[in-house]
Amino acid sequence: MRMGIGITGYLMSTEEQKSWLDPCYEYLRAYDKEYSKVNGFPESIKLTTVKPSGSLSLLPGVTSGGHPAYSQYYIRRMRIASSSSLVDICRKHGYPVEYARNFDGTDDHRTVVVEFPCKFPDHAAFAKDMSAIDQMEVVKKLQTEWSDNAVSVTIYYKQEELPAIREWLKENYNSNVKTMSFLLHSGHGFDQAPLEEITESEYLDRVANTIAITKGNIKETDISSDQIGCETGACPIK
Repeated sequence: MRMGIGITGYLMSTEEQKSWLDPCYEYLRAYDKEYSKVNGFPESIKLTTVKPSGSLSLLPGVTSGGHPAYSQYYIRRMRIASSSSLVDICRKHGYPVEYARNFDGTDDHRTVVVEFPCKFPDHAAFAKDMSAIDQMEVVKKLQTEWSDNAVSVTIYYKQEELPAIREWLKENYNSNVKTMSFLLHSGHGFDQAPLEEITESEYLDRVANTIAITKGNIKETDISSDQIGCETGACPIK
């Protein structure tokens, strides 16, 4: 068996909560050994993981997996098919909706981009306050104390940090890293980026001009039969 018992919200947790991981891992290993023996199973090859954790972390409002919060106040942009019933619901509730733009600047009328104002609490760790090395050390710690499987994290970095990143990877890549992606925190030039930092006043203005979506009449036919799984790498809303 290859299990995937995961954690999320790590960089919003207290030091006490973080200290639970090592003994919890040892307990899980002992339990897996006993459970497998009783049931005649081979012991699990892998038990624990830290996923990138998108929707599962967004729903309770915690940081994703081992990631820091992008920023305290930010816009989250979501792409939705223009024909979806969700589009009208977003418009009626005051959320900005516009067509997705192609690389050449033309509009893609098949897809819209919706903007949602979001915030994290004061006690979260923020990417702009953490160096790339700080973030990679978190990955190293999680890979050592908790995760058998790959700790999957996107590291936010600044251009001037590239030499230090190279040196850290030279020292740690073979023994402490399984999978790691890198993304410029800002200045990346992406139009309609998924995340964009805003000020507290802009966040409050946007919230004041929207109505929280608490329910909606979504037809089952909005999801076609070929979207039931996650084969393309993108899982449908169900």
